[in-house]
Amino acid sequence: MMPTMKTHGRLAAMGAYGVCAGVVALYALFVWVAMPAPGTGIDFEHSMITMTSVAVICAALIGAHVAMARQIMGYLKDQG
Repeated sequence: MMPTMKTHGRLAAMGAYGVCAGVVALYALFVWVAMPAPGTGIDFEHSMITMTSVAVICAALIGAHVAMARQIMGYLKDQG
């Protein structure tokens, strides 16, 4: 029997939400690593530029996965 969207759709949507949680965790790790500290080669301005540019990419990934999960859940709700 082939898996269908009706049987595995909820798992796919939860997986997309799980990816969002993973991206947030990776961004938190990145922020911790990129913090300026005495004796390191990065200052506050460059640290903020780096964190902001990575935040834009992470926000785009999270937005795409949330939209995909909502579409899957909407499809499953319509299928009854």
